[in-house]
Amino acid sequence: MLDPMATALPLVRAPELEGVGWVNVPDPLSLAALRGRVVILHFWTLSCVNCLHVVEELRELEIAFPEELTVVGVHSPKFPHEADHEAVRRAVARHRVNHPVIDDPEMRTWAQYAVRAWPTLVVVDPAGYVVGAVAGEGHVDALSEAVERLVAEAEEKGTLRRGDLDLWGPPPGEQALRFPGKVASDGGERVVIADTGRDRVLVCDLDGRVLGEHRLLEQPQGVRFDGDHVLVCESTGDQVWRVGPDDSRTLVADGIASPWDLAHDGDRLVICEAGRHRLWVVDAFGARAVAGTAAEGLRDGPAADALLAQPSGITALPGPAGVAFLDAEASALRVLRNEHVDTLLGQGLFDWGTADGDRVSARLQHPLGVAAAPDGTLFVADTFNGLLRVWRDGRLETMPVAGLLEPGGLDVLPDGRLVVADTGNHRIVIVDPASARSTELVIHGASGEPSLGAGPGELAVGDGPGEL
Repeated sequence: MLDPMATALPLVRAPELEGVGWVNVPDPLSLAALRGRVVILHFWTLSCVNCLHVVEELRELEIAFPEELTVVGVHSPKFPHEADHEAVRRAVARHRVNHPVIDDPEMRTWAQYAVRAWPTLVVVDPAGYVVGAVAGEGHVDALSEAVERLVAEAEEKGTLRRGDLDLWGPPPGEQALRFPGKVASDGGERVVIADTGRDRVLVCDLDGRVLGEHRLLEQPQGVRFDGDHVLVCESTGDQVWRVGPDDSRTLVADGIASPWDLAHDGDRLVICEAGRHRLWVVDAFGARAVAGTAAEGLRDGPAADALLAQPSGITALPGPAGVAFLDAEASALRVLRNEHVDTLLGQGLFDWGTADGDRVSARLQHPLGVAAAPDGTLFVADTFNGLLRVWRDGRLETMPVAGLLEPGGLDVLPDGRLVVADTGNHRIVIVDPASARSTELVIHGASGEPSLGAGPGELAVGDGPGEL
């Protein structure tokens, strides 16, 4: 057992891995072929921010035990979109997952291991037996101790097998952008783009000409103009920065778990804390959580008692005060006004779809971006449906814009058009809501190289050639 909170499991042979394909290795793997090494199975799904935290934690173990430990991701989907193998491949690239990943859309491996929650970690010893499991994040120390002990025991028995795995994948493309997450307008002729996959933020004009480039930002997501400065959420750095035109930086907030978006609400700044299901406020009195209890769910009421579910997109509402925000895991559109949370659209953690209609019948699927027009219309980047949706007068409608792939953020331009981060297509598009026509904003004048260096996950993104 890894620690007192671990799930007690009998000493049984680890079931073989079942799925429809592999990412990051040239050929399918088996636990039998990994005999002699410690194996950690990470059961995850690409929409779960806590799973992404565990991906970052596992990097420490992979560095500490490069020849003795193999981490295998088992992707077990929650949303229908996550059962698409290409979506899994994109997620592995976007989140720089360095280890092999098996795609388990039918959740057969999940069932074999009796997993009940995302994320779950299962430890398999060098002899091929399950020796422990634990759910949630924050277990690096316990896992490290377990791996160290299992390595020592196997070495003493002479059964330890060291060596590197053959990781494989095509190099990243030559696009100007790589998985851009969010985008925002300054209300004039400039837009700011979170070029998430290249760890940088770009300030551009509406012709796509780069006016400023801010590098060395850890997977930035939410961005907003603040005068001549830009505000930036570092999604894996747990920090929010105010960055000047000369690249000077002031820390706005620290210790916010996976800040994903932010918006001005009068004189205060509201930040989505996706990792702990809360909204934060930064004002003259400092930074503090104002909505959500840190438990995940969908419950309205006084902000401090409300339940949120991975808030990931936010926009200021027209008028004196208030914000609209998206709870991605509940596929919900909600508002925070006068320290009270109300749901406009959304039914719960396991309710999603593509239907238009009123608040009872309409459905979204893991939306990440929202922007308010001056008349109160809300435009939604319905990420896992690959759609743009419009919430107006209590009804949801679909804008017939074709060709979007996992749009992550959007904003309203002064002339009423939308600027959209078409994340899965590595581009920014301008959309006319009246005609539903889209035009790519071609970025020019920026470097194409990643600013933090291409780690193994950046380069090792591929799909094994075989089916299991």
